[in-house]
Amino acid sequence: MALSTASSSSIKKIDPDDVLFNNINSTKIITLNRPSKLNSLNWSMIAKLKQRLADYSKRENLTKLVIQKSNGRAFCAGGDVASCAINNTSGNIDDSISLFKEEYSLDYLLATYPKPIVSFQNGITMGGGVGLSIHTPFRIATENTRFAMPEMDIGFFPDVGTSFALNKVVPSSFGWYLALTGENLNGWDNYYIGLSTHFIKAEKLNSLEDSLVQLELSGDEGDYDKVNNLLESFSEPLPAGYKFKFSIDQLKLIERIFNEDSTLEQIFEDLSKEGSDFALATLATLNKKSPLSLKVALTVLQRGSRSDIKEALSRELTAASEFMRDSDFNEGVSSKLIKKSKNLPQWKYKSSEQVTNKEILRFVRINPKLNLEKHFNITFNQYPWNYGLPRFDEIKTLIDQKLSKREIIRFLETHKIYKKKVGLKHHLDLVLQLKTELSGEKLKWKI
Repeated sequence: MALSTASSSSIKKIDPDDVLFNNINSTKIITLNRPSKLNSLNWSMIAKLKQRLADYSKRENLTKLVIQKSNGRAFCAGGDVASCAINNTSGNIDDSISLFKEEYSLDYLLATYPKPIVSFQNGITMGGGVGLSIHTPFRIATENTRFAMPEMDIGFFPDVGTSFALNKVVPSSFGWYLALTGENLNGWDNYYIGLSTHFIKAEKLNSLEDSLVQLELSGDEGDYDKVNNLLESFSEPLPAGYKFKFSIDQLKLIERIFNEDSTLEQIFEDLSKEGSDFALATLATLNKKSPLSLKVALTVLQRGSRSDIKEALSRELTAASEFMRDSDFNEGVSSKLIKKSKNLPQWKYKSSEQVTNKEILRFVRINPKLNLEKHFNITFNQYPWNYGLPRFDEIKTLIDQKLSKREIIRFLETHKIYKKKVGLKHHLDLVLQLKTELSGEKLKWKI
C-alpha cells in the first residue's frame, strides 16, 4: 500500500471531492484529487474508484476507454497506512483488514478490466499508485515520474499485486531487488525496464488527453492498437547518451544473488562476499529493514512468480491481514510516518535467523476466509497484452527459436507493436548482454 501520513483513526470517512469523474464522448476520465496528501489512497477513494470502474464496465456502448490521472505533484504516493496503524493499536484491526481487501479487489478489477485503461504515472508513483497503474495496459511515464515500492521501510511488504507484476513486466530478479530495497526509478528508467509502456513529456499530457477522447473507438480489441498508435505519436525519442540507472555488471550481480532459489540469509552472505560498493550499499540498505518483512516479502515474491494474478493478490491479502496483527507494521508506521523519527524502528527480531518458517507460513498461506471481490471471474499467469518494450520472456521465446541477433532485430522491427518502440535496439542490446551467450553462431539463453 505504501506511505501516506494521513492521521485520522476513522478509516471509513467519505470525502466527496477526493476523486473527480468526467465523461467525454465514450471516454471516462478519473482524476485523483487529494494533492495535499500526494493523492494517497484512502477508503473513500478506493470505494469510489471500485464502484465507478465496475459501473463503467457494464456500459458497453458508453465506455470504450478509461484515463487515470491526478492533480498535484504525485500520481499516487501510496495508501493510508497511518490510519491503519492507529486503528490497529486501538484494537480495531478489522477495519484495517477491510481497507486492504477493498484495495486489492480494486487492483484485481484493474488487472482484469475489459476496456483499455491509460494511466498517467506523472509524478510520485509509489505503493498504492503502483497498484493503480501497473496492472493497466498503458502506463505513461514522464520526466516527473518517480517509481518505488517503499513498504519495507515500515515493516510491511510489497503488495498491491506487485508479487505478480514484478515477476512479469520485469525480470524476477530485478523486480525482487526493487521490492526488497525500495529503490526508486525515474521516468526513462521506468519505461526502459518495462514498468511503463511509453514516455511522454508532462507538457503534452493535456494534448494527449484531448486526442484520446476524440479517438473513434469500436468497443473491441482493435481499440487497444488504436490507443497505442496515438500514444506512440506523442512519445519522446530516447535521450542522446541515455544510460539505464544500473550498469550491466550491477544487473548481473542482481541476477546472481536475487534468484528463485535464494534464501534471505544467502542473499546477505552473497552480497557480503561480492564486496563491491554496489553490493555493500545494497546490503546496508537491507540491514535497515525488518527481518520479518524481508523474509515474508521474499517468500511472497517467490511464490508470486508461480501464481496467477488472483492467487498472488489473495496471498497478499493474507499477508496484509497478518501484518495488521503484528507489531513491526505498527512500529514502522509510527516511527517513520507519525513520529517521523530519524532513528531506525525497533523491529521485534534482530536478525532473519530468528524468524521461523512456521511464522512465515502464517503470512503466506492463503486464508480462504479472505476473499477478493470478483467482477469478471478472470485470471491469468501473464498479462494478456504488452505495449511497452519487448519483455524479457518474449525475447527468450525468440532466442529459443535459435534466431540470430540480426534475425531478432528484423522480427521486432516489423512487429506491429514493437517496430514503433523508442529505444528498441538499445533495450535489446541490454537484454542480450545480460541474458544470452553465443552457442556457435546462435544465441543461447542463460538459465
